[in-house]
Amino acid sequence: MRRLFSILIVLLCLCSCKDKANVFVLEGNVQRLSGDTIWHADSVYIDTLYIYGADALYEQIDTIIATNGAFHHTMDVDTVVPLWVLFPNNHREIVFADKQLTVTMQGDTAATGHIHIVGGEQNALLQSFYQYTDSVEDVEEIAQIADSFIRANPYAEASIHLLREYFVNVPSPNTAEIKDIIGSMSGNLQDNNYISQLQRSLSAHKPLVKNNVVTNYNVKDIEGKNVNTADYKDTYLLITFWASWDKESRQRQRELIDIKEKYKKHNFDILSVSLDTDSVAWKQAIEEDSVTWRQANDLKGWNSGIVQRMQINRLPTNMLLNPQRRIQAIDLYGEALDKKIDELTELKKPEKKSKKTPDNIRERKKANH
Repeated sequence: MRRLFSILIVLLCLCSCKDKANVFVLEGNVQRLSGDTIWHADSVYIDTLYIYGADALYEQIDTIIATNGAFHHTMDVDTVVPLWVLFPNNHREIVFADKQLTVTMQGDTAATGHIHIVGGEQNALLQSFYQYTDSVEDVEEIAQIADSFIRANPYAEASIHLLREYFVNVPSPNTAEIKDIIGSMSGNLQDNNYISQLQRSLSAHKPLVKNNVVTNYNVKDIEGKNVNTADYKDTYLLITFWASWDKESRQRQRELIDIKEKYKKHNFDILSVSLDTDSVAWKQAIEEDSVTWRQANDLKGWNSGIVQRMQINRLPTNMLLNPQRRIQAIDLYGEALDKKIDELTELKKPEKKSKKTPDNIRERKKANH
């Protein structure tokens, strides 16, 4: 019995050591998490942060509770993983997690610039890039610096993030440029899951441009029913891509409420596709934003079939299709979108027949003679 007890103790210790070997710790003290809150020494402020994967290596969403801006969170990881930390005021920061690594965040989310992040080689590299470009305002110049950084650090996972941020998730990605940058990376990085998927996507890339036909897609709506092109026969359809954690895409979705109401008697409809992987957060955002049109999501995030088929690489994104499923416009918002829908639906209106009046009859008779 004593021997059996000893064996159990050894096994528990081994399990405990194994668990500790994969633990990543994120801690910090970040002020004004909810924006411009005025802090009082005798008050206690409780805030919720979210941490989720920047790619498919980590697909779940964790919550972090912060008390007066201070937080401590642990999670298991097997390798270097890029994670987004989302603060209550929608400010977010990228952090590289790794086993047996502790990362500390310090700063103020209501202040300009990035929060200071300490811990790990990849985070140090990325912080150096942000510090170097902090005073640079020109987007193209920052992209050039990012290009040089990636080529100078071909083995760094931080380079993958910069590729995604400055070359892939942009309004008009340059496919040739992206391929060239990937070619400068080490074989290790090229075997990365995100880069492998990106290369497959680029090889089959058909840019979404006006008049291209959007082929059949398959995604489930909030009730679990399949959504496909046959559901929108003879309809001008606006497909929007959004996520509960993306502030701009949620704002754009709310702007569509008036559009939907204005054209409810026309052959126009909206389908919103979410990139959320948390069904609770997704449904809560729909309720909060009071949107009533059809909502779809397969909870696979950027790995969703419809997202990859349509080459979606940024949020928000939308495309307006005619009844023949040809793209009529991409990323139109506000007045420009309203004008385009009005123009298209106006073309479909039947011509009004003139009433038969004595004057009309006499004019027709004269024309016939």
